[in-house]
Amino acid sequence: MKEILKKKTEKKSKITAEVVLKKLEAMKKERKEWEPMWNKAAEMCAINSNLFSKDEKGRHKQNVFDSTARNALTCFAASMKSVIVPTTSRWHRLKAVDPKLDDNEEVKKYLERATDLLFRCRYSAKSNFASESDLLFNQLGVYGHALWMVDDDIGNGIVYKTIPVNEAYIKRNDKGCLDTVIREYELSAQDAFEKFGDKVSNEIKRALSDTPQRMFKFIHAVFEKENYDIGKKDKGGMKYASVHLEVLGKRIVQESGYRSNPYMAPRFLGIAGSSYGDSPALQAFYDMLTANEMAKTILRTGQLQANPPILTNMGLIDTNKLGSAGAVIRGGLDNQGKPQAVSMQYGNNLAITVEMQREVRASIERAFLVPLFQSLTQSKQMTATEVEKREMEKSMLLAPMAERIASEWLTGNIERELDILTNYGMLEGVPDELMYEGSIAIEFESPSVRMQDANSIMGLYKTVEAAITLSQTNPQVLDIFDMENALRKIADYHGVESDIVRTKDDVMMLKYRSSIENAQALMGVASNPLLGAMKGLK
Repeated sequence: MKEILKKKTEKKSKITAEVVLKKLEAMKKERKEWEPMWNKAAEMCAINSNLFSKDEKGRHKQNVFDSTARNALTCFAASMKSVIVPTTSRWHRLKAVDPKLDDNEEVKKYLERATDLLFRCRYSAKSNFASESDLLFNQLGVYGHALWMVDDDIGNGIVYKTIPVNEAYIKRNDKGCLDTVIREYELSAQDAFEKFGDKVSNEIKRALSDTPQRMFKFIHAVFEKENYDIGKKDKGGMKYASVHLEVLGKRIVQESGYRSNPYMAPRFLGIAGSSYGDSPALQAFYDMLTANEMAKTILRTGQLQANPPILTNMGLIDTNKLGSAGAVIRGGLDNQGKPQAVSMQYGNNLAITVEMQREVRASIERAFLVPLFQSLTQSKQMTATEVEKREMEKSMLLAPMAERIASEWLTGNIERELDILTNYGMLEGVPDELMYEGSIAIEFESPSVRMQDANSIMGLYKTVEAAITLSQTNPQVLDIFDMENALRKIADYHGVESDIVRTKDDVMMLKYRSSIENAQALMGVASNPLLGAMKGLK
């Protein structure tokens, strides 16, 4: 019976090229309905513009006449990055799940050291985190989702990459978590042989000598395995399967695994029942098409009004010079001195058309949240209270997107980083309390999160200010505050490191030492009455 169950388990866990190709076929059907809108949205945002393509007669054709969406996308990507993963400040830290360990000095120092190490690796010269995250936010703005990979490049450390949307197919499970990622990519015959060796097909081997730069298609599939042995150190103990498949030969050329999922697929807005997401470009899709047609119409109308067609009679006239500045046109006047050629007049109201275009452009910018990000810079004079209210409004509007992106991207990103660094042995020395009594949690501190927490901190400041004002008439009102805990809360909000703020035990020790010194001073005065009398005279 045990042998039968073992055989069934082995058969169930076996990965074949047919299984991978069937997964890919099903995922292609789901993505197919989105592709036409993605292509047109990308064209309007000038990501994959057909500006320099040619028609069947070899003439260059231009399809994009309005740059509103492109400018709005640039503002959106830069602003979203500045409020979620700002390069100039730390946007997360590690904390213990168990709140009892918050005051444990050894645990706090270890977690701060681990956080420092994460940011050091993340923003190293070879990691590409900063540049690739720019591409990620651009893809979120156009397609509503993006695919992010955290790879372990042996010898270079952790490397980050935003995968092009056209290469990737994704699938989420019933819980909404990323379940399967399949990428279609190309390698030259030479690169394929260097990466996979003799496992490639004979077609690739023959191309090595004749056409080594000939491109071949491959598939990389990553998905969670149904069963694995966590005690094993080889691919059998990996939670996620990794399969590279050669399309031409329909054969698996490499099979390995990952302990943690190397892919994250954040969405700007989720769509029920779909693995993909909604985006600002899709929300403004028809406005972008309208603005483009209006720009085309305005351009043509302006050209016609600036250089209109010339109306002439059937008489003799030097038409070759019509429209040339300073030209002498023979036959341009009749016997009575009336012009033989006049410009064609148009009754178009260009001002109304421009006003309509302005409204459509404003709608596009609203979809990309441009007015929201520029709300503080566009107002010339605002009081501190008005600035605070604007920040609170911004945090409320950005919260859903920021929380979703943090959940679907940054949480998995940090977990993957911790897994790689742990495997490198760079996170050793875990305190016993953290090892046996708790686990590590991720606390985000990006500007979008800070804006949500700012209300409580501002409330603390205002309450203390009011208490100080009232203390001028009744000093005892300050007794309501635990000033030490208030300062600790403020320091924690502003991210002050633990080696600067004294622990509660250190503060108690200082108080105890101060009380001892005061007692000794009083005892010294009491033992010398003459000295006490002299101090009393003073």
